[in-house]
Amino acid sequence: MKRITVQFFALVFVLGVFSVGCKKDKKDDSKVEENGLTKEINNLIPDSIITKMVDLGMIINRGETPPVLNGTYFASPFVLKASNVPNDPPGYTFSDYSLTLFEQNNDNLSLKLDYYNGGESGTGLGGFVVGSNNNFTIFAEVNSTYLGYTAKMVHVISGTLTATGIEDLYFANFMLDNFENLGGYWIAEGEGRIIYDSDGFSEKETSMKSSRTNLSALSGSSGIRLK
Repeated sequence: MKRITVQFFALVFVLGVFSVGCKKDKKDDSKVEENGLTKEINNLIPDSIITKMVDLGMIINRGETPPVLNGTYFASPFVLKASNVPNDPPGYTFSDYSLTLFEQNNDNLSLKLDYYNGGESGTGLGGFVVGSNNNFTIFAEVNSTYLGYTAKMVHVISGTLTATGIEDLYFANFMLDNFENLGGYWIAEGEGRIIYDSDGFSEKETSMKSSRTNLSALSGSSGIRLK
């Protein structure tokens, strides 16, 4: 009887170790951390800034199975939804926003992007993407220069992919480091804006610069302080 009892507990122990090992392996295989974002995203943007974005109404999709987004999308009218920047008027219209996404790799949840927003643009920027089903969120560090003054910001883009474009495109631009804002042009660190395509749909374009609209016709760069 004693021998059977010892064998039973030995079997229980082995099964327990096997179960813990499987759970650990499953966790280690995950592309995202417990908050549904990748390690790279969590290293890029403090949780405190994500909380500020969400409090302002920014949509943050999470998960390790985002849709493939390669293509160019055009957001217009590009309107201020909410902001924690002092004296920002909701409803302010920024320059139309054109976004090109390419080289998406869902093995490591990375992609590259080009964007054009009035006088502000970026090409070949490295970014990270998360989401599930057709819902996605992109995070990208952006180093900008305005009249010789530099700043480091994070751009966050969320939406739902369709066959012809992106529904409910939301864009957040928050300041990570304005390098003491010596020129006084940049928004403060931790400040940012939530901007959205106010007609609810961002069409998929054949090229980055749409022939339908002069992209610099409207005023405003989303990272500078409005006067």
